Amino acid sequence: MKKLEKLNVTYKVDRHADRKISILNIIYIFVICGFIGWLFEVIFCYFKFGYFMNRGMIFGPFCSIYGFGGVILYLLFYNVKNVPNNIPYTFITSAILLGAFELLSGIILKYVFNLEMWNYDGEFLEILNYTTVPILIGWGILGTIYIYLIQPILLKIISLIPIGIVKRLAIIMVCIYIVDLGISTFHINLNPEVLYKMVNPNI
Repeated sequence: MKKLEKLNVTYKVDRHADRKISILNIIYIFVICGFIGWLFEVIFCYFKFGYFMNRGMIFGPFCSIYGFGGVILYLLFYNVKNVPNNIPYTFITSAILLGAFELLSGIILKYVFNLEMWNYDGEFLEILNYTTVPILIGWGILGTIYIYLIQPILLKIISLIPIGIVKRLAIIMVCIYIVDLGISTFHINLNPEVLYKMVNPNI
């Protein structure tokens, strides 16, 4: 009887093991979402402008804003059960928070760093130039799909990798990102036309 109770307690602990915030999960989600976002941007620009281009500010295949977006969703929904009743909450919260993050990022880049990576001035239902109502809806849809489909798969894959390998890879990825970010920032400061071309791919 005691053995059965012990097994039951272990099962309950394991069942909720993925409902704890993990620094390793944050690092992997940041990197994977940054890569997925970069891939999405590259494909979108190819179909829109007819040629491939690097849409990230760093040399590597990575868009930081998508990485931060993935981390925000992870921190917000890590303890939310993936049940149908939570879909409206997930959709609305994702739309508001990710839209606000995009808006705030655009404003900070413009008025603090004098950079303008995007601008929706004149577009349908734009909000302060750096987001729009249709984009908010898009963020809500993407956030919901991510929380219910993509994030559980990512966390499951990470959990299957031996912890020693997971930690080493996390350290390597963080170091690569920091070095790439530093070199890329220095390169853009020396060559402002690189950023201008990135922001205006149709020119």
